[in-house]
Amino acid sequence: MIAKGAARGDPRQLGPYLMRTGRYDTGEKARLLELRSPWAAGIDGNNEKTAGLLSEAFSDWQTWCEGTKQGRDGLYHAQINPASKYAQKMTDEQWLRSVDIMEEELGFQGQPRAVVWQEGEDGRHHLHVAWARTDLDKMKVIPDSKNYSTHERASKRMEMEFGHEAVPGKHAKRDREKQPEFPRAESTYDDHMQAARTKMSLDERQAQVTGIRQTADDAEAFRNALEEAGYLLARGDRRGFVIVDEKGEVFSLSKHVTDLKAKAYKEFMAPIDEAKLPSVDEAKALQKQHAVAKREARADLLKAEQAIADTVSKSNASPDQTPEPEEKGVEASKFFQPTDTQKPPEPLPAPADAELEALKKSLAAREAAEVQKWAEWHAQELRQREHELEVYNTGKTADFDAMQQGERNRLKAKHAEQRTGLKGMLDAIQSKLNPTLAAEKANERRREVAQLKRRQEKELKDYLALLEQSRQLEIENLKERQALRDHDEGLKRAEDQERYIREHHETQRIRKELEAERLREELERNENLRDGPPPPELGK
Repeated sequence: MIAKGAARGDPRQLGPYLMRTGRYDTGEKARLLELRSPWAAGIDGNNEKTAGLLSEAFSDWQTWCEGTKQGRDGLYHAQINPASKYAQKMTDEQWLRSVDIMEEELGFQGQPRAVVWQEGEDGRHHLHVAWARTDLDKMKVIPDSKNYSTHERASKRMEMEFGHEAVPGKHAKRDREKQPEFPRAESTYDDHMQAARTKMSLDERQAQVTGIRQTADDAEAFRNALEEAGYLLARGDRRGFVIVDEKGEVFSLSKHVTDLKAKAYKEFMAPIDEAKLPSVDEAKALQKQHAVAKREARADLLKAEQAIADTVSKSNASPDQTPEPEEKGVEASKFFQPTDTQKPPEPLPAPADAELEALKKSLAAREAAEVQKWAEWHAQELRQREHELEVYNTGKTADFDAMQQGERNRLKAKHAEQRTGLKGMLDAIQSKLNPTLAAEKANERRREVAQLKRRQEKELKDYLALLEQSRQLEIENLKERQALRDHDEGLKRAEDQERYIREHHETQRIRKELEAERLREELERNENLRDGPPPPELGK
């Protein structure tokens, strides 16, 4: 059982991510097991709507945190990931029990939470949990320090309760006698993600770079060999020498040279002056320039090959050679002399395919109509989303104004209480006896009101800026999804057009074959009539 998590913000992104909707739709199933929030009343089983409700709930939790002025990360996002052989058999009750265990260890008992089960792209079922970190009763953010060991304790409790095989760890799950040292991971999460992007694992790249170094006599030869393999040597910000591949990915060189220890590696690379190497950004720019140059060279090569092919085709089609006479042993020039020395006429262009032109015209008209339809749909969708966000922000602003008005009313009630009842009577007597003290108390009350007003003005300004930032992010995300949708639709239209044209050519081919077969059969019939017995003579 593996349990991990961290505090985070960005509430709007988390909802679609958990429910696997929009740009996070990977085809895997996702189910909301529990939402401990007033927003749960709107859940109806639709993942798109559920993702929106989760985003609204998470935004509220984030706002609570910002109201405490104690931090910027109002959410805690955790994952519970059992081994596949156990995850396939776990019930919803067991999944929720694992959440309760982790909640107890983290100190989030009773906090609003969302629990989402995901199937996993590789079929490994796992759980995502998001908690609100703000304790509204105390208006404090629940700390998340030393969460690594907390996750281990929770994981150990889950394994013992569910009977799962234990996964070793650094703290609570470490056998001090069998593991005197901390277990070290062979690769980090960043290494894993980089391997997924580049389609090459850490071990494969280490073997490649180490093999290149072993064939090099010195550091300069190593650098040249790296460039031949598509890498540029650069100076890193904190990692000394780094290499940048053709796609702009950055790798620590010392981590990928595995046949040399630290001291030997430094001695080997010492002849190269880091100050003369390009920075990481400069190396990425150089790799982009190299990629553009390679594409242009490849295009030029294709053009040259096409030009050569066209020349060969024309030369084969032109009858520029003199035919040989059939007689053998006689000089051909005596019996055959060319009479026309001019170049043969250019071949006539192939007749236009009227059906194909009509098909292309129809497809172009349909594509224009679809593009217009999607443009109108996207514009309507954008207007609708802007309206929804405006209504949402207006409601949030009203709620914030009500909260601030409540603070002002409480301060006003506090000042009124000081002037009423027994305490107010004593205060009035003291004020008459000591006018200076009365003036100081009045100034203190005015000072409290002014401070509250300044603080609330700043908080309102910050809150409005946050709402506007969230609105802009939502609009940008919608436009990005629309652009992806347009791109996908364009690819689909291109595929359809290619398929229609291919089917047209196939139809033409079949039609020609059928016509040729008909002509052949007709010729055979005529040949049979000509070679058959003579017609009978007519009687007198």
